[in-house]
Amino acid sequence: MNTNRARMIPGLILIVLGVAFLLGQYFDFGPPLFLTLLGCAFLIPYALTRSYGLLIPACILAGIGLGLMFDRPPLGTAIAVPIGLGLGFIAIFVIQLIVARRSHWWPLIPGGILVLVGIAEGVPQAQLLLEKGWPLILVLIGLLILAGQFWNPSRAGKS
Repeated sequence: MNTNRARMIPGLILIVLGVAFLLGQYFDFGPPLFLTLLGCAFLIPYALTRSYGLLIPACILAGIGLGLMFDRPPLGTAIAVPIGLGLGFIAIFVIQLIVARRSHWWPLIPGGILVLVGIAEGVPQAQLLLEKGWPLILVLIGLLILAGQFWNPSRAGKS
């Protein structure tokens, strides 16, 4: 990484935090905006350095912040925060996949679970489907693994 770029990171984070605190003095944004801007404070240096360690807190904080924004009236539902956090985890996977053309699969696990929990809390029919149909998730994961082996024959022969 370029040394000049690395020296810019603390300055950029302080600028974003300063703007957030300044806006917080004049507008009643509260914690949701602060968490979203804090996520952006980590996302800016990620864009400069491509450091995966900055992407993780950026997406998680922004996801929580956006979830809290939608948790307020008139939308105010209990499903917004877990879905926002879950989408933050999924965003880690998607952004890294777009930027680096490859990504780690681990963020999909907590992201998927949180989104499913949020949906199950908000939609009674979805809650019933998850209670009774959760084994279908195992079948779907198994099918995806098998499909990956058939679509990538060069990996099928390796063990």
